[in-house]
Amino acid sequence: LPSHEDYVMEFGWMGWVSRPLLSVMNWIHKWVGNYGWTIVILTILIKGLLWVPQAKANRSMKKMQLLAPKLKELQEKYKEDPAKLNTEMMKLYKDYGVNPLGGCLPMLIQMPVFLGFYYMLLSSVELRGESFLWIRDLSRPDTVLVIPGLGLPLNPMPLIMTAFMVWSMHITPQPQGVDNPGAKMMKFMPVIMLVFCYNFSAALSLYWTVQNILSIGQLYYNLRQPMPKLEKIVPPAELVQRGRWKGGLWGRR
Repeated sequence: LPSHEDYVMEFGWMGWVSRPLLSVMNWIHKWVGNYGWTIVILTILIKGLLWVPQAKANRSMKKMQLLAPKLKELQEKYKEDPAKLNTEMMKLYKDYGVNPLGGCLPMLIQMPVFLGFYYMLLSSVELRGESFLWIRDLSRPDTVLVIPGLGLPLNPMPLIMTAFMVWSMHITPQPQGVDNPGAKMMKFMPVIMLVFCYNFSAALSLYWTVQNILSIGQLYYNLRQPMPKLEKIVPPAELVQRGRWKGGLWGRR
C-alpha cells in the first residue's frame, strides 16, 4: 500500500504479523496479478520457513513410535499408581531426548501466522471482488448455493480444508497404545477450524488448505525416510560431576 496506509489500518494485537503479511502479499501480487495465486505462493514461502520445525516434529513423532513398547510396559507396571507412572514416563522421555508435545510445535508456530491472516483480512480491502477458481470474492465465504429446506450456505473451501486436515492427521505417525497428550490436543482441530472458517473469508480457508496440502506432501516424504535410532542420551561427564545434569531433553543448562 502506498504512503504506509497499512499502518493506519486496525490490525488488532496481531499487527506485528498482519502488516508484514500484507506487505509481502501485495508485493507478490504485483508480479502475479491474481490474489488467489498470490495467497498460494505466499503459503509456499511460509511453509518453506516452517519446513525445519515440521521435520523435527515428524522425527519426534517417529521416536514416540519407537518408544511405544517401553511406554506400554510402564503403563502395565504402574497402572495402579498414576503419579509414579507419570514420573517414570517423563524420565523415559528425558533419557531418550523425546518431547511428547513435539508434534504440536509446528501447529503452535503456524497459529500466529493464521491469526495474522485473519486480522489482515478483517481490515484490508485488496481481496474485495477478487475471484479465484469458483470463488467470486476472496474476501467473502465461497457460497455456491443455499441448501433447500435448511437455509444453510454450502461453502466448499472450508469443507475441502477440513478434509485435508483429517487426511494429514490420518497419515501422521502416532504410537499405538500410548497416552499421547499431543495427539489428544490435535484431535479436535479439524472441527474447530471448520467452525472458525466456515462463514469467514474464503481467502483464509484457501491459505489453510494449501498449508495442509504442503504438510501432507512433507509427511509422505518423511514416511519414506529411515526410522531414527532410539538411543539414550549420554550425559556429559563434567555436568554429572558438577551435579547439574538433570537428564535428557529438558535437563541441559
